[in-house]
Amino acid sequence: MRTVSVRNLVLASANLLGVCAFAWPFIVPAAVERGMGHAADGPFIIGALLVCLGGLLFVELGRGGMGPKTVALVGVLGAVMVALRLPGFVAGYSAMFIVVLTAGSAFGPGFGFVLGAVGTFASGLFVGGLGPWLPFQMVAVGWVGMGAGFLPHFRAWPLRLGALALYGFVAAFVFGALMNLWFWPFEAGSSAVGWAPGLGAGANLRRYGTFYLATSVWWDAYGAVGNAVAVSLLGRPVIGAMDRAARRMNFTIEPKREPTARPAGREAPVVLDT
Repeated sequence: MRTVSVRNLVLASANLLGVCAFAWPFIVPAAVERGMGHAADGPFIIGALLVCLGGLLFVELGRGGMGPKTVALVGVLGAVMVALRLPGFVAGYSAMFIVVLTAGSAFGPGFGFVLGAVGTFASGLFVGGLGPWLPFQMVAVGWVGMGAGFLPHFRAWPLRLGALALYGFVAAFVFGALMNLWFWPFEAGSSAVGWAPGLGAGANLRRYGTFYLATSVWWDAYGAVGNAVAVSLLGRPVIGAMDRAARRMNFTIEPKREPTARPAGREAPVVLDT
């Protein structure tokens, strides 16, 4: 119980860090006016995020029989994400999202977040995608996997795949909108859709919505359609394999039962060899 509580606390800290990283320009607009961009805070964000992820993996290793298997599975699926990201993005779509979506659905929100963040970090190392955007990408992909873990597990495959495909479609737009936020307050300029600290958070969010619709929605539409098609075509065999792995990982060990004592006065018969 204590291990699970520590795990939830570290997971909540990683998510809170991500929220603060995306939202602080809206909370502290004066910092944007002074020219404090994410190039300055990016290394601190990714450092704190890696500490949280390392803590989560350490806690998993200490959970008994399931722990090492969980960490090993994160490594294997993270490597698959690296391989699928190597060809790059087709507009706003990357094949690595099929792994994040299906793993989140099979193993739950916590696993989905850790896999998304770890796999994105590893793929960034391999494809040279290192920069101030990387910690934001780690959090955003992690949230995609976490959201998939909250979807209901319908017993009928068409319902489960349909729900995951619809979620993947919507998640692509949410992912794109989040990723634009990491640079928009600092690089959108002083146009009618740019950042204006004096207007307040609500007005700036409306400006950002206009900016996103004008510049990015069609780009992210490729990711939305790609996610939906990939889940529809590959979801059943991939999720089926992951569900079987999830069932095997969540085994329970029954305590050994001692033989019951015989009632008094009823001794076992003695058999003599003749």
